[in-house]
Formats: sequence, C-alpha cells, structure tokens
Amino acid sequence: MNIDQAAAYIGIAKSTLYTWRTRRPGFGPRAVKVGSALRYRRSDLDSWIEDHAETPDIETDKSIASDNRGPGVDQVTTSGRRSSMSRRTRPRHR
Repeated sequence: MNIDQAAAYIGIAKSTLYTWRTRRPGFGPRAVKVGSALRYRRSDLDSWIEDHAETPDIETDKSIASDNRGPGVDQVTTSGRRSSMSRRTRPRHR
C-alpha cells in the first residue's frame, strides 16, 4: 500500500505516518522503501495495530464501577496521578 492507503487503512492522517517515521523512529508501522517510494504491507499494519491494542485494566475498571460520586469528581489513575472527569477551569485573572 502507498502512504495514503496505509493512513486510511489504520485511520490516521498521512502526516502522522510521516511524523512517526521521521521524529519517532520505531514507533509507527514498519515501512518498506521501494526506490524512492514508501510502501506498507497490510500484514505489518495489522501487526502494528495488534501490538498497540489497549488491554483492559481490571483494577481500574473495578474502582470506576464502584465509584458512585458522579461526574466531575477527580479519579486516581493507574499511575497514581489524579485526573479530572470534568472540564473545570480556573477563573482568569486580568
């Protein structure tokens, strides 16, 4: 597949594939250079998608399911950091 087809196949922008290739080598799906053309094998794209699939975190699921405090309340993530479930903003001082 060419880069347009590969980007459409995995559902990302073509520029993202270029960025991964140049600025984050080894992160994106493996590509093959054919002369000056960049090509992607469907099997490499499928492998990359499978390698980056999220796995459910049972402990996190249990803590969220048992949390009856409602939306807008801070939650503790698996890394121990707090994340907000709302989009609260602080007042601006001018």
